[in-house]
Amino acid sequence: MLAPMLCQPTLPLNDSGGLEIAPDELRAVRRRLVREDLTVLAYRFEGHRFCSAQRFAAYAQALGDRFKGRVLPDRAASLDVAPFFAQHVRSPRSVVTAHLIDVAGEPTVAARDDI
Repeated sequence: MLAPMLCQPTLPLNDSGGLEIAPDELRAVRRRLVREDLTVLAYRFEGHRFCSAQRFAAYAQALGDRFKGRVLPDRAASLDVAPFFAQHVRSPRSVVTAHLIDVAGEPTVAARDDI
């Protein structure tokens, strides 16, 4: 993998500050990040209900300065989304897919290009 990243990590749903990774796997990730001088890019929209600030804080604590969390304002999300998102996903969620505004200068395009 050449681009370690997280986009709106939502699991576990029942623990806003939890991480969906086993402790031994997390240790392996940290070792690889250090060994290969990698960072993890992470993106979320500010109002995402399941990918919370607490979750990003947990990743930051777990990965230290190897974690680069980026939070986009909800107003940076496209409102022109597929019917499923319009009906079932009430807050901006998908930074580089469903809620991407594919126009130069938009924060979502900057995130995509960063990746």
